[in-house]
Amino acid sequence: MAASIPTSTPARLIAGDSWEWKISLSDYPAPTWTLSYYLVKSGTNLITLTGSQYGSSDDHHIDIAKETTDDFTDGTYSFQAVVTDGSDRKAVETGTIVIEPDFAQQSSGYDDRSFAKKSLDAIEAVIANRASQAQQEYQIAGRALKFMTMEELLSARDRLRAEYLAEERMKNGKSGIGSVKVRFKSAS
Repeated sequence: MAASIPTSTPARLIAGDSWEWKISLSDYPAPTWTLSYYLVKSGTNLITLTGSQYGSSDDHHIDIAKETTDDFTDGTYSFQAVVTDGSDRKAVETGTIVIEPDFAQQSSGYDDRSFAKKSLDAIEAVIANRASQAQQEYQIAGRALKFMTMEELLSARDRLRAEYLAEERMKNGKSGIGSVKVRFKSAS
């Protein structure tokens, strides 16, 4: 049995995989309109994915070979999906797509922790090591080094922990802000 083709823009893709999905846009049917995705990530070049007509339907077909996706850098990309008929251009969707790395191409281990989690782990290691140190600063040959105070470390840890927990909630499909409890009082 052949796998069905996804009918919406994927949230996650893997570099080195073949990518395929189709989109139905009744107001902008293929082949009159051409659908293109423009993906950008800070510090990288623009990735352009251009669709074609899906068979004899009016659907747009995005079909990208693995040889093309092999070179894509992993990370979170912002995208715009745009249709054009040669004279008009319309944005039909915006959002983010996460391109995950191809584990088979990793030459050394892969650290999938977010920046918040890496920073949280580093701060917690400093706090654990600081427990046996009394000095906060020292000077050698006219050069001084001053460490963060324990209060500053604890404050940074709390901020990073909140950011990391928000990321984890969002990964599980929940709101990143946690729950907000409200109680109403009657006006009597």
